[in-house]
Amino acid sequence: MRKVTSLFISLSISLAIFGQTGSEELQRDVAFYNAVNKWFSAWKLVSKDIYKINQVRPVEFVFFDKKYVYSTSSITIRNGISVKGCNLINLNLKWKKALHNDTLTFPDKSVVPINLMSFAAQIPGDSNKSFFVMPLPGFWAESGVTSKELGLENLITGIFLHEFSHSQQMRNFGKKITVFEQQNNWGVEFNDDVVQNIFSKDTVYCEYNKKEIGLFYNSIKSNVLNKGLVTAGLGMLKKRQNEYFTGRYKNLEQIDNFFLTMEGIGQYSMYLWLIHSKGGNIKREIAIEGVRRGGRWWSQDEGFVLFLILEKLKTSKSWAKDMFGNKTEDVIVLIEDLVK
Repeated sequence: MRKVTSLFISLSISLAIFGQTGSEELQRDVAFYNAVNKWFSAWKLVSKDIYKINQVRPVEFVFFDKKYVYSTSSITIRNGISVKGCNLINLNLKWKKALHNDTLTFPDKSVVPINLMSFAAQIPGDSNKSFFVMPLPGFWAESGVTSKELGLENLITGIFLHEFSHSQQMRNFGKKITVFEQQNNWGVEFNDDVVQNIFSKDTVYCEYNKKEIGLFYNSIKSNVLNKGLVTAGLGMLKKRQNEYFTGRYKNLEQIDNFFLTMEGIGQYSMYLWLIHSKGGNIKREIAIEGVRRGGRWWSQDEGFVLFLILEKLKTSKSWAKDMFGNKTEDVIVLIEDLVK
């Protein structure tokens, strides 16, 4: 009965905003509004209620389905139709929609074909502003994306939280990425998976990595953190980095820690919403499994568990603001200082 009541209330709100939904066009607008309202509410919960961060740095948004793009950017949509959209905390946003004809123009003026993508990036020439790109739920469903642990709706809300967290890191992590990319070239794509891109075919390295991550996840299995396993995991991490990050790869240690921190806070933000009673309301163990997605991406998987460790050592409101501030933090250093 509760589910029926909730659906009726949600539908009534949508109809009040948009009028009677008789056309496909209006139904798309309702779907856009409902999705963005949920995603923005999720960020408010994590940012304001948990991290105690009450401001959002400026962002231009680009959302899309199979037919339309919905955006706050005058570059993405030069001439479009004004639509009802959502504001986000301190950001008062003006929304428009337009037919995208299978291509998108991003706020940085790059043009890309429509595909399954979700990311945040800096707007060139404006260090304080970023843009955020993500498909609407119907696009994800039609692309065959699923999660048996979380369900599609919770999964894509979590993806929003992860990627949107990066939009709030342009003044620290965003700046550093540009510097790292300019200073290093290892013949693989430079992104958060750069270490995996280099060493994924090295079976010995992969075994090191697997054992290291296993120690960290085993350390958080009970309500009380096993500091012995944390220390052992840190030891393996240092050994791995000392043995492999030498010669032409000597800069990888700093970059490894950097991406473990950046990707970790994204995964952790997703997790916080999933387990919250006002969010996904999912059991902790199921949420962890769902966020890990089989551990396929090293920096996300290990970064996530490092923040699960950090939260057991010190409450998030004492360090979260720095993760979204003006200087780049290192989750490894924070943990090392707290387990001494």
